[in-house]
Amino acid sequence: MRKVILFSAALLLTAVVSVAHAADGKISGYAFGDYYYVAAADDGAKVPEKQNAFQLRRVYFTYDKEIDEGVSTRLRLEAKDAGFGSGSKMKPFVKNIYMKWGKAVGGADLYLGLSGTPTWALAEKAWGYRAIEKTVLDLNKIGSSADIGVALKGKAGKLAYTAMVGNGPGQSSEEDNGKKLYGSLSFAASEALTLEGYADFNMLPNEQDQMTLKVFAGYQGEGLRAGVEAFSRINKAAGVAAQAGDDVTISGISLYATLPLGESLKGFGRLDAVSNDDKDTTDMLIIAGLDHSPVKNVYLMPNIYVQLPDGPDPSIQGRLSFKYKF
Repeated sequence: MRKVILFSAALLLTAVVSVAHAADGKISGYAFGDYYYVAAADDGAKVPEKQNAFQLRRVYFTYDKEIDEGVSTRLRLEAKDAGFGSGSKMKPFVKNIYMKWGKAVGGADLYLGLSGTPTWALAEKAWGYRAIEKTVLDLNKIGSSADIGVALKGKAGKLAYTAMVGNGPGQSSEEDNGKKLYGSLSFAASEALTLEGYADFNMLPNEQDQMTLKVFAGYQGEGLRAGVEAFSRINKAAGVAAQAGDDVTISGISLYATLPLGESLKGFGRLDAVSNDDKDTTDMLIIAGLDHSPVKNVYLMPNIYVQLPDGPDPSIQGRLSFKYKF
C-alpha cells in the first residue's frame, strides 16, 4: 500500500510540474475534415461511387517553448482518420520535434531535429487551403513536409533562403547511408509578388538517386490571390535500365486563385496536371468551392472535387469541408 501511495504521489507531482512548465510555453493547433459523397467513380476505383463519410483529415497539437534567449523548441503531434472501412481509431505521431537557435550562423536560424522542409512550405502557405487539398508535390508524394536533420533558414533583403541536410524518409527512420540535400531561394519581387526556385537531391542505394526541380510564383493583392507551381522529378534508373537511359520523369503544374466575394466569403479554384512518362499518363485535378468564416478561426467550405485520371472515368466528390483553430 505504501508503494502505491508513493507512486501515486510521484505521478501527481510529475503532472503538477508538467502543467507548470506548460504554462511557460504556448499550446495551439487546428483540425480540419469534411463530409464527402462520391457522386461518380470508375468501376473498381479505390474510392467507389456512393461512398460517403464524415472524416477528420488532420488534427494538429503544437507546443512551443522558449528555453533560452533566442533558443526555442517545438513539439507537434499529428493524427488523422484511419480511412473508410478500416475500423481503426486515429493514432497520433510526431510531426515535428526540433530546436531553433535564432541567428546562430551568419544571421540565419539553425534548426536541429525533425523540422519542416522547404519542398512546398512557401507554396502551401500561399495556396492557403491545405484543409481542402495538399499542394501538387505533396499530393503526388514528391518529397516530405518534414525531415530529420539540420537546416539553416534566413533572409537577406528581399531574398529568403533555406538550406537543409536530412535523412530523406521524412518522419520515418533512416533506411540507407545516403542523405537528402534541400535548397530554396525566394525573392520578394514586390509587396504582392513572390518568386521561388527550389531543388533537392536524394542519394539512394544503387545510384537510383532522385532529383527534384521546382519554380513557384505567388501573387497576393488586396483582393485576388493567385499562384502557379511547376515541378519536375527525375528518378534515376539502375543497371540495364540505366544503360538504356530509362530514367523516369514525373512533372506537373498547379494553378490556383482565390477571390473575395463578401465580408466573410471567398471563392477559390485550382487546376493540377501531372504527367508520368513511365506510365505515359497525364492526370488532372479540378477543385472549386466557397470559404465562409462565420466567426474568427472557424471556416466552412463547400466544394467540388473532380479527379480526371488518364484512362478511367472521372471521380466526382461533393464535400462540405471545415476547419477550426485553437
